[in-house]
Amino acid sequence: MESTQQTMRHSAEPLPVWTLTVVHHPQAERLGRRLVLEEDVPVTLGRDLATLDAVDDKRLSRAHALVRLVHDVPTIEDRESRNGTYVNGARVTRAELAEGALVGVGGVLLLCDRRPPFYDVPDNPRIAGVSRAMGAVLADVARVAPKPDPVLIYGETGVGKGLLAEELHLQSNRRGPLVAAHCAAFADDRLHAQLFGDGEQPGLLESADAGTLFLDGIDDASPALQAAVLAFLERSEVRRVGAATARPLQVRVVLSSRTAPRALVAEGKLRDDLAARVSGSSIEIPPLRDRREDITAIAARLLGEMEGKPSLHHDLARALLTHSFPGNVHELQAVLARAAAEATSTELRMSERIAAMLQQPTERPAPLAKGYAVARSGAFFDAPGAGRVSLDSRKVLAGLLRVLAHAHEHAPGRPISVAELVAAGWPGEKILPRSGASRVYVSITSLRKMGLRDALDRTADGYSLDPAVRIIEG
Repeated sequence: MESTQQTMRHSAEPLPVWTLTVVHHPQAERLGRRLVLEEDVPVTLGRDLATLDAVDDKRLSRAHALVRLVHDVPTIEDRESRNGTYVNGARVTRAELAEGALVGVGGVLLLCDRRPPFYDVPDNPRIAGVSRAMGAVLADVARVAPKPDPVLIYGETGVGKGLLAEELHLQSNRRGPLVAAHCAAFADDRLHAQLFGDGEQPGLLESADAGTLFLDGIDDASPALQAAVLAFLERSEVRRVGAATARPLQVRVVLSSRTAPRALVAEGKLRDDLAARVSGSSIEIPPLRDRREDITAIAARLLGEMEGKPSLHHDLARALLTHSFPGNVHELQAVLARAAAEATSTELRMSERIAAMLQQPTERPAPLAKGYAVARSGAFFDAPGAGRVSLDSRKVLAGLLRVLAHAHEHAPGRPISVAELVAAGWPGEKILPRSGASRVYVSITSLRKMGLRDALDRTADGYSLDPAVRIIEG
């Protein structure tokens, strides 16, 4: 007679089952290991359990806690362990486990959730992740990489669209380079020259010949830029300004946006014919809050690239796993950078500053206090309690504030995308999308700390000034 798991393996759409996934471990390579809970089959969490593989963890007892699944309700019971059993940070003797609960035993944290019973944990040397969602994303990359078709990668700000574009290029085995550009940086009066070339100067498409052109933020692109991209996709040739003949090219075009192509068409942000060209090869990257298993896996990869290869303290790991990360990976990078800067050992710990960075966004209980004002030039701002703050020596911050002020003056509350802010803060620099978004996040955090904390709003579409902020001369 087949077991329940075997029956689900044979079904077309297996039902989700209760699982415990290792999301923090003294040895980072153990992240992503999963324990599937079966009805009326108790499991002892302890040092010798193969899933935990923590024989050297002296904080973990050999029989630390007992997990049971009875009538589809998982429970955990401490087995008089020396260091206690924790659920969502609170010590418990016995507790029922809800979806999303974090179980702490010794130096290990496990995420309790419902997941499909069978899937391969991703193992990519360049993109970190242990979740089924990231496995599906990487499977999509492998599926479309060998093809010449244009691709749209979409997802919230900071999910890693630029990194995935790099991965797509590498897996395509194209001999040419990957060339990246922000759509917001194109000027309509220079569009043809920037994209197709001018005289002896090649454009971006020629620079990417035999390779990949990554256009970040197609939802921020002007109608003229979208039309030019569509024209190239239809003819695969370029004609430089002043040239008599066109030149054929072999360039794979990869676009990115914050939302799906059909949603962009409905919002008037993407041409319908351009959406039709990319809709068959579009890849969605889910936000971190929908794949919490990946938070500490990505953190481990980032920390492994830092000097000294620091690790996460148990308390900081738990704080990261319970944060919603509206800024996604870019926000995670900023938090880890701050923790590393404050660290006095190779183990990164919680601090007041880190706690403030991870504070959950809440609705403002009252209107913004009077007195907030921003110079139209971005050179300074006024803030209650801070007075007048000059940015004369902070050119990048002044550039970001200038574009925020300009948008605010014409359409209060309209968010400015990360791509637009990169173009304003670092004009002329060639910056990869993930690096640019990280720079923007750190710079916006600096403006907040200097006095604009309550006056700067963040959404999935970017950043904006609070509608109550005044724009003044200067």
